[in-house]
Amino acid sequence: MDKGTLYWITGLSGAGKTTIGNRLYYKMKSKKKNTIILDGDILKKIAGKDLGYERKERLERAYRYCDLCKLLTDQGINVIICTIAMFDEIRNWNRNYIENYVEVFLDVELEVLKVRNRKGLYSKQKNNIAGIDIEVEYPKNPDIIIKNNDKNMLDESVQNILSYKVVPRLRWNRDEKYWDRYYSGKDSESATMLEPSLFARTMLHEYMTAGNDLIELGCGNGRDSVYFAQNGLNVIGIDLSKIIIKKLQDTINLDNCTFICDDFVNAEAIYQIQYDYCYSRFTLHAINEQQETEVLLKAYNMLKEKGLLFIEARSIHDGKYGLGDKVEKNAFIYDAHYRRYIDPDELVLKLKDIGFAVLQQDESELFAPKKGESTVCVRVVAQKE
Repeated sequence: MDKGTLYWITGLSGAGKTTIGNRLYYKMKSKKKNTIILDGDILKKIAGKDLGYERKERLERAYRYCDLCKLLTDQGINVIICTIAMFDEIRNWNRNYIENYVEVFLDVELEVLKVRNRKGLYSKQKNNIAGIDIEVEYPKNPDIIIKNNDKNMLDESVQNILSYKVVPRLRWNRDEKYWDRYYSGKDSESATMLEPSLFARTMLHEYMTAGNDLIELGCGNGRDSVYFAQNGLNVIGIDLSKIIIKKLQDTINLDNCTFICDDFVNAEAIYQIQYDYCYSRFTLHAINEQQETEVLLKAYNMLKEKGLLFIEARSIHDGKYGLGDKVEKNAFIYDAHYRRYIDPDELVLKLKDIGFAVLQQDESELFAPKKGESTVCVRVVAQKE
């Protein structure tokens, strides 16, 4: 599913955020119905009634806004938000976690704002005013700067925003097109190859109990999900490939096995359900390190008490490590395909920091052998404490 775009319009009080945001909203709404506007004053009533105006409370309020915006944009909604929230860590969070993000800074001189004083905020008897009593961190690298000192026409400012080309954040890392081609091309017969992996067989035998609930992240052709369901587990398999999910939905008829097409990194609704088991085979090495952190945090939160997380992924000792073009730490593009190789010690430390107890950590070239390849994989089983 295509993600929505967040237009984060920021500036001091009186800079014109609401005016520009509203005009932008009506311009966009006429062409894109999936567009909403969130204004700071309204948001405070919804997401900040319990918070005051000291710095730490303003920061907490801003993080609530970020979470709301991510929830909406992940579901394909374009969001225009008008808020001061001038904290570097807030803007950095947006850039890191919101796929389509446009930061608009209304740069207006303080003396101009004092003259305008539209809400009486700059009167002498007022306090806790951002930019005067409370120090703010002005945007360092906004996508758009608007000098809104009554010199630019409103429509011109809005047009500058509409003309900005939105570049999705690391969208190529998800490899949707690669897998759609894989499952619809010459290898499409693999979509019906339902022999379970050695990892699935081993984990079922050693750790799983029939009747419990399991989610598989990046289920691929569904072979492990089907195997778990056939052995009495209630299974949800999630994958980004529309091609393979459609095939699975058309061919698999098991009451206790459901297949969903969505991005397991950014999906929100699916993580609101609680599970006994979260199963991730050959999926952590398909996402970048930051996305890995997101997924592990979500896995921890959605697991029931004492719930188990199962991970198998290519190790940094895998035979293909280093092949292709390096794009980030331990990650390469090879055969038009993104792979990030997992450092088992770093993974275990991250899991422990999140709150997991690590029950098993192994590494071997016998876990997922491929003819003619040295496929070294790491296996980790972790429990929510």
